Amino acid sequence: MRCMKAAVIAVGVLTIFAGTTWAGTFPKVNIKFAHTGVPGIPFHEGVEKFAQLVKERTGGAVTVQIFPASQLGSEKDFVEQVKTGVIEMALTGPMNIAVYDGWGPIGVLAMPYILKGNTEEELAKRLVRLARGPLLTKTIGDKAAQTSNIRVVDMGWWFGERHLTTSKKEVVKPEDVKGLKIRTMDTPIAKSAMAALGAATVPMAVAELYTALQMGVVDGQENPFNIIYNRKFHEVQKYLTLTGHMAMNLLIIVNEKFWQGLPADLRDVLTKAAQDAGDWQSELTIRTNQKNLQDLKDKGMIVVQVNRADYARATKDAWKEFEPTFGKGMYEKILEEANK
Repeated sequence: MRCMKAAVIAVGVLTIFAGTTWAGTFPKVNIKFAHTGVPGIPFHEGVEKFAQLVKERTGGAVTVQIFPASQLGSEKDFVEQVKTGVIEMALTGPMNIAVYDGWGPIGVLAMPYILKGNTEEELAKRLVRLARGPLLTKTIGDKAAQTSNIRVVDMGWWFGERHLTTSKKEVVKPEDVKGLKIRTMDTPIAKSAMAALGAATVPMAVAELYTALQMGVVDGQENPFNIIYNRKFHEVQKYLTLTGHMAMNLLIIVNEKFWQGLPADLRDVLTKAAQDAGDWQSELTIRTNQKNLQDLKDKGMIVVQVNRADYARATKDAWKEFEPTFGKGMYEKILEEANK
């Protein structure tokens, strides 16, 4: 890992000075892009689609070098690598950049039950519209890019509803979660729903999770169906409780200094490619989640239907702890914008 990171840094230095070589109207640029996905997971396919579109639309001048499957570390690691310029781009969740200067309000997207909708399609449509709207992209995004050195190229990538899985205890009512050791993503905001339900939250990188479930280090975890299935959590978990406690998007982030050093027309190409790949990926994700739910049933998982209104009531105040991070009134403002 240390050798790989050193190599990435060396390539990054070369990339910065690659602007003297041109192909067509675009400079020759290599973009290093990290994410946690493994083959079969829709967002991994989405990043590959993004790379393909960028190559096609720049006549091969701009290439995207993908580092999947946590090759460069956890999400926390490679978000920091983007900030410091070790790599140029990454795909991550809103809670992972909410800790950076100016990006606090985006953490609202990771709060439980903020969106109204009866189907995944309805939720995805609302979330993508909000994510690409002026409140998040301009009012918050442009300013945050300057203060954090992290810019969001596109945040309209649908990831799915997060659901709870457990190994020994069937969870039906909100109070059933109390005392269970539940793995969450490694940020305070990501723990909010499970913590509000009384779980003992255990932050952990997703690459370490299968073994932790297998060894009983944690009792359960929460993720969309496509992650649960493709990472084979059904092999070490018995119950799948359809809490849908978070409707989650993903976002492509870029080092702001690198971004501002690109020609304006190339920034436009990258932005449009990110949006087009995001739309393609979102549709694939919805289809895959539907299929993977049936796959999980076929693999023997016991699927538990719940009254989500009970869970929403039990977690309705989870956001209040984070109001200093979001900013006064921002939770209410984003909710209003989300559910217009």
